[in-house]
Amino acid sequence: MGVLERITKILEANINAMLSSAEDPEKMIEQFVIDVREQYREARRQVTVAAADEKRLEAKYGKAKAGVDAWQRRAVLALQKGREDLAREALLRKQEVAAAASEYLAQLEQQSVLVERLKRGLVALDGKIDEATRKKDLIIARKKRAEAAQTINRAVASIDDRSAFEAFGRVEEKVARLEATAEAEAEVAALEGAQDLEEEFKRLETGDVDVELKALKASLGLALAPGEEPQALPEGEEAEGPGRGEAGT
Repeated sequence: MGVLERITKILEANINAMLSSAEDPEKMIEQFVIDVREQYREARRQVTVAAADEKRLEAKYGKAKAGVDAWQRRAVLALQKGREDLAREALLRKQEVAAAASEYLAQLEQQSVLVERLKRGLVALDGKIDEATRKKDLIIARKKRAEAAQTINRAVASIDDRSAFEAFGRVEEKVARLEATAEAEAEVAALEGAQDLEEEFKRLETGDVDVELKALKASLGLALAPGEEPQALPEGEEAEGPGRGEAGT
């Protein structure tokens, strides 16, 4: 299993574990982003190691290829100097180094393919981190909107509850009784005030009649009751005695 495949398996396992534990979605997303970044650092380290191995293989291959060329030159030089035995030995060494160079080249090609694939995977993983970060912000915003909507819905549901309306009805009825009582008390107080005023006027009117009666008795020469004092008639009024009536006849 390659490095990126192993990282993918680890991330899938972490996501499944978080989903099964029914944690807070916001915490899940944040933890997921943390895990992805941690795996990215691990993948980057693996890519660095693989690239370093590629460099070492490349160096070994280059050295082996240079050795092949060097032994070839030595074989030629030995033949030119009449040393066929040395030329044969040089060619044998050349074959050994050439075999090693071929092996290094095969490993280098495989390592180059691996490094290139790891680099592409690292770039893709970096894009996934950016995408996860953006989605994290969106999901957190959606979560907050959902929580706000849930709070509002619960508040509306509590207001729509029949018991709440019944409580409002009882309060309204109590207020109506208080208003009716206050109006009744005001009417009673006004009635009592009117009765008191009527009594005052009656007393005043009665007092004027007594005064006029006393004055009328005095003008007619009638005897006053014991304790009564003579009173004058109001201005403009004259008593009609018997003499005034007889003169008319």
